[in-house]
Amino acid sequence: MNTRSIIPLTLLAIASFTSQAEQNNETHRIGAQLQGGDAEYRNSSQDGDGVGSVYLYYNYQFDSTWALELGINGGSEADDWDCKDITTDKYVCNRNDNLLFELDANKLDYSNFVVAAKGQYKVTDNSYFYGKLGAQLYDYEIAQNSKKLKQDDGVGLFAEAGWQYDWDNGIALNVGWQYMDMGDLDTSSLALGISYRF
Repeated sequence: MNTRSIIPLTLLAIASFTSQAEQNNETHRIGAQLQGGDAEYRNSSQDGDGVGSVYLYYNYQFDSTWALELGINGGSEADDWDCKDITTDKYVCNRNDNLLFELDANKLDYSNFVVAAKGQYKVTDNSYFYGKLGAQLYDYEIAQNSKKLKQDDGVGLFAEAGWQYDWDNGIALNVGWQYMDMGDLDTSSLALGISYRF
């Protein structure tokens, strides 16, 4: 190897170590996810049992692999819409307000406070597979209009797995699958998120 090839390789190695060191010194991350999926109440799943939620979180990164996550989640039922093309310019849409969970219910609201461990595995320089596992404090209510039919709170399982792309400027995008066990109520959702590392 001659001197001319050693110098560029040395500079490249120093640049990669500097970039890695910058990411390691940025131990905080805040993020938000939009989620949509299905819910089951006492193993009853039917058409119309869709849910949507917003999840906000904070990560403290211990090292390049492990982080502690604290998050809050708020969700509710998501109604389907049936749209028909009447003419080339006109659509008619009707809301499919199906009853939830084979109960005489049309409303679901839930909230969660999450504490979880997050692990990540580097796939390329900027992309990772990640997994989260922890517990969440939950509170939910199932109702028919203003009449409460079911209500519960407690501690349940929280799990998420997915893929994240992390730019050098601190912004990251992720897509994943999230599961929450809230006693008799379970949700599983597709999550799309954005976060910022600092």
